[in-house]
Amino acid sequence: MERGIQYYEWNMVEKALLEFKFVIHSLGNRYKKLDSREIKLLSRAHYNLAVAYAKKKWYTNAMDEAEKAFELFPTDNNKQVLELIQTKASQKSESKPTTIDSTTR
Repeated sequence: MERGIQYYEWNMVEKALLEFKFVIHSLGNRYKKLDSREIKLLSRAHYNLAVAYAKKKWYTNAMDEAEKAFELFPTDNNKQVLELIQTKASQKSESKPTTIDSTTR
């Protein structure tokens, strides 16, 4: 996790994504046997992955991860990042230019 955070801080987002995914896959395989500390760590990995996806403007992926973080550990911080990503995603979809369908001409 720490390596992923460091990569993120160095603006090496793709490497950060891999590190966060590694934590998720490592802990996710034992999901039913996690203690509270591991659940918090898994939630934090989903949170960090959501933030990294949002930095790349991959809002659909970011929302999925933020939702998982909140489901695992429903904190104010997890809820706030989910709401922020939802806002950014809706702003992006509103700003998309409309296309002209050439078949209607």
